Amino acid sequence: MPEWYGYTGKILHVDLTRETIEVRELEEEDADMFIGGVGLAAKIIVEEMADPRADPFSPENVLVFMTGPLTGTMVPCSGRYVVAAKSPLTLAWGEAHASGFWGVELKRAGFDGIVFKGKAKDPVYLYVHDGEAELRDASGLWGLDVYRTDSLLKEELGGSVRVATIGPAGERLVRYAVVAADVLPDGPRVAGRTGMGAVMGSKNLKAIAVRGSGEVRVKDPKRVRSVLHRLLPLILSSPTNQIHASCGTPGEIEEFYEYGDMPIKNFTLGVWDHVKKFTGENLRRIGIVKEHKACWACPIHCWKYMELDEEVKGRAPEYETLAALGSLLLIDDPFLIARANYLCNKYGIDTISTGVTIAWAMESFEKGLLTKEDTGGLEFKWGDGELLLKLIELIGRREGFGKILGEGCRLASKLIGRGTEKYCMHVKGLEVPMHDPRAFKGMGLQYATSNRGACHLQGYVFRIEQGERAYDLKIYDRLDRFEVKGKGWVVGIREIWFTVLESLAICKFIDIPPTHLAGLYSLITGRKKNLDQLLEAGRRIYNLQRMFNVANGITRKDDTLPERFLKEPLKEGGAKGQVVELEPMLDEYYEYMGWDSNGIPRREVLEELGILKLVERFLPPQP
Repeated sequence: MPEWYGYTGKILHVDLTRETIEVRELEEEDADMFIGGVGLAAKIIVEEMADPRADPFSPENVLVFMTGPLTGTMVPCSGRYVVAAKSPLTLAWGEAHASGFWGVELKRAGFDGIVFKGKAKDPVYLYVHDGEAELRDASGLWGLDVYRTDSLLKEELGGSVRVATIGPAGERLVRYAVVAADVLPDGPRVAGRTGMGAVMGSKNLKAIAVRGSGEVRVKDPKRVRSVLHRLLPLILSSPTNQIHASCGTPGEIEEFYEYGDMPIKNFTLGVWDHVKKFTGENLRRIGIVKEHKACWACPIHCWKYMELDEEVKGRAPEYETLAALGSLLLIDDPFLIARANYLCNKYGIDTISTGVTIAWAMESFEKGLLTKEDTGGLEFKWGDGELLLKLIELIGRREGFGKILGEGCRLASKLIGRGTEKYCMHVKGLEVPMHDPRAFKGMGLQYATSNRGACHLQGYVFRIEQGERAYDLKIYDRLDRFEVKGKGWVVGIREIWFTVLESLAICKFIDIPPTHLAGLYSLITGRKKNLDQLLEAGRRIYNLQRMFNVANGITRKDDTLPERFLKEPLKEGGAKGQVVELEPMLDEYYEYMGWDSNGIPRREVLEELGILKLVERFLPPQP
């Protein structure tokens, strides 16, 4: 058996149908080829899921919680983990990420990850503690919100336990339900996108409670500290990190607005003066933000704490939430948005998908394609904050029109029909985040090609289009945000590198140079890898996920954007007159990735990456 550093070398496999728990050793080859985090999750799901086309809510879906080799080490911002499965929202590859402390606790309890198969007969939760694990009855927790669930499990198991749980939305299979962890006293930290909470609910799995007293072993801690001592001034001097330290992600609102990047009225307007109410400085001035908080080993403290009253307190809204529940719907009351954010967390639903789906309904109602007969008597009006609060309650409980909205905008628009599909802003079923691709055209390509659907974090390309460089990735020149030539390979390499980051399990905001991260990985694990080897692993993982999508019918036809971004320029603002010219960027991207013109990875690429045997059954028949 190998001596593991960075890893624990053990993964829990839980069969909920049979009520069995097995500890399996991590294979060295898997660690070398797939690193950890999302990479190991992808390998396990492809290998363990007999039919990737199975219904995401069926017992055949495989749900994986996985940390990375950096999780829980002294490397800054290394508290991350991934939750992955087939998505009930996109009906293809699904992954969600979170930081905080839960992943660290899992490793301290002796496990790199947990794999769930099957479906429990009755509601259960998993209790993991210092190398042991047991399934326990959760019938008394079923129906409770995330705050109450966290509180009761802490009472039952002791206050030091870390809990990852779903709320009523996950139980009732809202397709964008989240997994919420580190809920009390000042969370939650949310694995938010692609509906992983609904997959938990479909398996009658309410929560995973973890307690560990062990340590994450590091091969060469002295040299790791030496490297970090030199890196810390670089991290703290970053202008973006300084903004986040002071105001959190809302600190960038004014800049995003000036670019024409912040969406207004379902991506139809370029100017709205009320945006100034959402700035990070204003949230502090009016008292919504009370304190600065941090995830594991984080020197930045971008997590902000709010306390509106005795009930509504916890994590303050981030930029994405302020836009999705604010400017996107023309709601300008930051206190109401903070309350809406709290309700989303309470029920366990993704704020981005919530806002975009409601915006679809508002525009469809405005155009006369959705009526009071459809909505149960509700009148949809832009700027109606009280309606937003009511709709969140209906979605969280899957009641009334909330049953339709809980499907996500793609499936909801198909259920309603009548041309409402035009107003649904999604890619592959995942609602578009709060960055308008007409302002950063590389982001448009990233949205179109990301394996989990529209995702701003699968490459963070708009940072390059803002003027940042990535010398280690051979991105030497500033890219004009409105230019399309040369964007294909930049998006490709950034997606690959960010896949590496989610496999190492480290926060994307920290922005440690790639060569330094390769060195840190080697010093922590004793498994020497240079940057090129890490990038090869990232390419392997990204192609593996793509092949899972190919098995579910994803091709070039799905690597697209809503018509609004392709054909409807804004009339004013920082992106005035722009549309996304996607096709030439897509051609360049496919060529760089080694995929054919239909977006299918070429056989020789899969063979070169060592995954052909894993995915050969997914390849279309050769002519």
